[in-house]
Amino acid sequence: SSLTLGCLYHHGHLSRAVCCRYNDIPLPAPYRLNHPLLGCVPGQEAERELGKTNEMSMNWCAGDDKVEVLDGCRGRCAKGVISRLARVSVLKEYEEFSGAECKDYNKVKERITEYCEAKEVYNKFVKEKNYGVWIKKPAC
Repeated sequence: SSLTLGCLYHHGHLSRAVCCRYNDIPLPAPYRLNHPLLGCVPGQEAERELGKTNEMSMNWCAGDDKVEVLDGCRGRCAKGVISRLARVSVLKEYEEFSGAECKDYNKVKERITEYCEAKEVYNKFVKEKNYGVWIKKPAC
């Protein structure tokens, strides 16, 4: 329901990147466009010094015991702990929720027809609007 940035916060840039450029996207149910509350950490409004930002990233949800701190460049927690945002963690949560054994993240996503339809709508939308393409991880 909210997104908070520390350094390099600019409300207009963040809102366009996260949601506002997609206002008229016709997503199929049950998907919808969310407009989270956007904010910055107090005291971070000072002059921006590009190239001198901290790569630390934090995430949390209501009800979490603690904040998860990540290396924002590598996407990894300190001491090699796997992030709750990592594919393997999401897949494990889905397994527990669905009761099905799931070994391949991409195959699970392909089986969810509503997700595939929404992804197709999204890709067509950004192509028509000339917004670019979703960045994919390079093949090994």
